[in-house]
Amino acid sequence: MNKEFDSIVLKESNETMNGFHKHSLFMGSALVCLNLLLMSCVGVYWTNNTVHQIISGRPL
Repeated sequence: MNKEFDSIVLKESNETMNGFHKHSLFMGSALVCLNLLLMSCVGVYWTNNTVHQIISGRPL
């Protein structure tokens, strides 16, 4: 009886940890992608005169 209980608990624990790892992998990759997008937008804003003028209303 005790072995069956242990196997059920371990199985549920492993499923929970797999879900946690998938969630943390998704959140980490989303954070990296959003950071790269933000850095790209700032770079274009600083280097492209047209984009800067459209957003701020005055040239560089």
